[in-house]
Amino acid sequence: MLKRVWHAIAWLALANLFAVAGLVAYLFASGRLNGERMEQIAAVLRGEYPQVQVVATQPTAAPEKPQTSREELAQLEARKRLYTLISERHQRDIDDRNSLNQAIQMDVNRQLEQIEAQKQEFQKQKQQTEQQLEQSGFQQALDMFSEMDPKLAKDILITKKDADVAHLLVRMDSGKRKKIVNTCKTAQEKEWMGRILTQIGRMSDPDIMPADSAGGALAASPPAIGQN
Repeated sequence: MLKRVWHAIAWLALANLFAVAGLVAYLFASGRLNGERMEQIAAVLRGEYPQVQVVATQPTAAPEKPQTSREELAQLEARKRLYTLISERHQRDIDDRNSLNQAIQMDVNRQLEQIEAQKQEFQKQKQQTEQQLEQSGFQQALDMFSEMDPKLAKDILITKKDADVAHLLVRMDSGKRKKIVNTCKTAQEKEWMGRILTQIGRMSDPDIMPADSAGGALAASPPAIGQN
């Protein structure tokens, strides 16, 4: 009895085994079962449940609501105000730069004017100093030749420029001048003195040509040229 039961159970097990084998063969043949799925089934039988991958999806953006004419006008007005403010700011920056440039230019011009004024003042003082030195030197030379021996004075003056000699003689005392004129004996000395007297005669400035020199001593000087 037990033997028969055992044989029946064995035949049922074989039948189940063949049924499962046939099912697996069918699934492989139809492509519904492959190696990857077999591994997944094995993982499930071992209790290793595969993790479900959550696909991150972005929320569906709600369709934009069409703008009304009032909203468009408001946006245009806002852009206009923004551009106006930017333009005004740029204009203020330009005005500030122009004002700064004008201030700098005015300051530079003022400094240049001060420098030019200082330069002119320096030139004026220089000319005054030179004139004072010239007058001082002229007076010293006049005093020296007035006190010098007439012949020695003539020998030195003949080496000077005619214009300088004329200015010295016209300022000199008439008596001293006549003595110097009378020392001219040679033809060369007489010719030189003639040129000097001619220049003195042409001097018409009262400050340079005193009345007594022009009318008295100089009028008497030419005849002295011819004396031996």
